[in-house]
Amino acid sequence: MPTPMITDLMSYLDQSVTAYHATLTAEQTLIDKGFTKLDEKEAWKLESNGKYYVIRSESALVAWQMGNGSKSGVRLIGAHTDSPGLHLKPNPQHSKSGYIQLGVEVYGGPLLASWTDRDLSLAGRVILKDGGQLKVKAFKSDVVLLRIPQLAIHLNREVNDKGLKLNKQTHMPPIFALESVDGDPVDENLVKQLIADSLQVDAKTIANWQLECYDTQTSSLSGLNQEFLVSGRIDNLTMCHAALKTLTEKQFTSPQTAMIALFDNEEIGSSTQNGAASSFIRDIIQRVVDTSGEQHSLQRGLADSLCISADGAHAIHPNYAEFHDPQHAVKMNRGPVIKVNANHRYATSAFTSAMFEQLCADVDVPVQHYVHKTDLPCGSTIGPITATGLGIPVVDVGNAMLSMHSIRETAGVKDHEMMIKVMQQFFSKEDVLAV
Repeated sequence: MPTPMITDLMSYLDQSVTAYHATLTAEQTLIDKGFTKLDEKEAWKLESNGKYYVIRSESALVAWQMGNGSKSGVRLIGAHTDSPGLHLKPNPQHSKSGYIQLGVEVYGGPLLASWTDRDLSLAGRVILKDGGQLKVKAFKSDVVLLRIPQLAIHLNREVNDKGLKLNKQTHMPPIFALESVDGDPVDENLVKQLIADSLQVDAKTIANWQLECYDTQTSSLSGLNQEFLVSGRIDNLTMCHAALKTLTEKQFTSPQTAMIALFDNEEIGSSTQNGAASSFIRDIIQRVVDTSGEQHSLQRGLADSLCISADGAHAIHPNYAEFHDPQHAVKMNRGPVIKVNANHRYATSAFTSAMFEQLCADVDVPVQHYVHKTDLPCGSTIGPITATGLGIPVVDVGNAMLSMHSIRETAGVKDHEMMIKVMQQFFSKEDVLAV
C-alpha cells in the first residue's frame, strides 16, 4: 500500500491535468493550511511568521512563511507547473475524410509517439463574459473525447525498423467525431458548445479559451514491489507537490523567509508573464524584504538568499545505457539527484552542491550526482534563469525518472519523501551556508 504522502501525490497528479489545475489544487492546500491570499495590486501588511500566497495569471504561484524578522534572506524552492503536450489552436475544428478533427499546436518538447492511441480529453481555462467583466473559469472534461490513431502496420510495414515519424501539422490532429451520415451540415462550434454544456453556461457568454489535450488515465503504482509511480506530468508536478508539502506540513521558526515558487511555461523557455524569467519572483521577494525598512533591503536580502531548483532527472535506462555517462548513471529510489553542467545549463556550483549534500547528510538521505553525456546536448531548468535574475546561489536537483516528456512517465516511489525531508531541512536549518 502507498504511504499517505504518495497517495496525496497521486491525487495531486490526477487533479492537475493542466498548469491552471495544478495551481488551483495547490491553492486549496494553502487555504486548508491557513495561508492568506494576497493581491499584487493591493498594499500588503506582512507579519512575522505570517503565511501568504500570490497567484499570477492563474497558472503560477508563490507562497511563503515569513521569517521571524532577524534575517531578511529567503530560502526559495522553485519548480514548474507546465508539462509538454498538445494545445488547441484558436479555430481548431475542421473536417477531413469524413472525420471531424481538432487542430493542435505542440507545446514544448513532448515525445509525440506517446500521445498516439491514448484516451484523451480536454482541459484548461475558459474566459467568460459576465456583464461588462471578463472572468476566468477552469475547465476539465472527464469524458474521453479525442484519439490520435496510428497508421496500421499493414500500411506502414517499415515502422518497427525505421521508427514512427510524425508530422506535427498533419499527423497530430486528434479525431473528435464523425461527420453526420445523414448529410446534415456540420456545427462549426462543437468545442464551444461542449464547454457551454460542461460549465452549464450560455455559449454566447464564452469569450475565449485556452485548452489542451490530456491523458484520462490516472496515476498508478507498478512493479513487483509497487516501487514505481507511473503517471502523466511527473515532470514536474512531483516537485511542485514536494515543495508545497514542504512548506505546508511543518511550522518553521527560522529567521529567514521560507518560500516556494511554482512557475508556468518552463517547457518553452520561461519568458512569459508567469514564467521564471519574468519579474514575478523578484517582485514578491522585494515586497517581503521591504518589511524590514532598512536601506538596500532587496540587495541585502538577496545576498543572504539561496534557491533549490527542483526538476526531474534522467534515470539510467536499462535498454539504452549507452546514452548515459557511466560515472553518473543515477537510479530511482536511491535518493535526490544533484545536476551539474559545465556550461551552466544547470545552475549548480561546487558550493551549492556541497550545501545540498550536507542537507541530505543532516537527515540521513542518500544523494546522487548527474552529468549529461558529453556528446549529447543538455536540457535546462529554471535554475540558471533564477540565478541570473536574482543573483543568488542555486542548486539544480531532482528525482530520477524514466520516459521524461512522455505522456506517461515513471518515477521511484521512495524518492519523493526523501526529497521532502531534505527540503524541510533546507527551510529549518538556520545557517544553511555553514556547510
